[in-house]
Amino acid sequence: MTSTDELVRRLNQGSRFRIQQNDRGETPSVYRVLPPPENASGQIDAYFDYQNPCLTIRKVQAREEFFDDEPGLGRLVFLLHLSGSRRIELGYGHQYELSRPTLAVFYQPLGLDKRSVWKRGANELSLSVGIWPERLTALFGFYPICLPSFSGSGGDKGEAFWYSRPLPYSLMSAAEQVLHPGIHPLLSRNYLSAKSQELLCLGLNTLLSDGEFLSRTDLAACRVEHVKTIVDANLKNPPPLSELATAFGVSAEDLSEDIRSEMGVSYVQYITERRMKRAMMMLEGRGMPLKQVAYEIGYAHTSNFCTAFKRRFGATPKDTRER
Repeated sequence: MTSTDELVRRLNQGSRFRIQQNDRGETPSVYRVLPPPENASGQIDAYFDYQNPCLTIRKVQAREEFFDDEPGLGRLVFLLHLSGSRRIELGYGHQYELSRPTLAVFYQPLGLDKRSVWKRGANELSLSVGIWPERLTALFGFYPICLPSFSGSGGDKGEAFWYSRPLPYSLMSAAEQVLHPGIHPLLSRNYLSAKSQELLCLGLNTLLSDGEFLSRTDLAACRVEHVKTIVDANLKNPPPLSELATAFGVSAEDLSEDIRSEMGVSYVQYITERRMKRAMMMLEGRGMPLKQVAYEIGYAHTSNFCTAFKRRFGATPKDTRER
């Protein structure tokens, strides 16, 4: 998928809703999405931009029960269900009823259809922001550890993800500002683009503030894997545990417990172990001075490095190199 036009074409495949472009050559592109007239009235106003968050505002009134299928494109969606009702079926065996103000965050893997079902007389008012998972890092400077690492292109239906909770007031308030902007038409595009990012921020903040969600067993193991990656990439100056904990949305005590539970050592002990193993590899090359080896793994003084190395391996770096 390489463009906004291709994104819209794929979204339109197999859907009973019809997408009509309301402008030409502007970004984000504005579309009006219409339900089948024999089944429902209303419309979805959509602001599509392939590279950036795509905002949709849904207002649908069902005349009779009907459903619509949307193809999975590997996108992450933050759905703010404000009023009315809709049932979402994400693959087989996963059904979610939306009947009260709800924040739902879900990932629809490539090739997995999402079916929306409206009962006779049901109405829906909702907002959603869709984004490619890899774009989160570009927007916020980090990938939220609270979310799984989605492949995005493999079509692994096992990656389907769903999270929901009552809609927080902050998101309800932001949604109301989108629905009733009170802003000059010349500023509306930039305003909606900024509000889309605000909705993403507030949605992620909800996940990062949900202690029950963050305490999942699988997430603890994932956090530790990220710690390993970060430490190995920054052995010269690894970040403090408190800084990592803040980025992961947990307390330093909980992250420390995760590390000790998964690896059997403390954070400081793990850093020392990785430094010593890296030093051993560097010494095998025989060409780098001990002072340089010490510096590369984060020791300001060669004597401290030599003491730590001998404590770990029972021999000095010089003896190890001469073997």
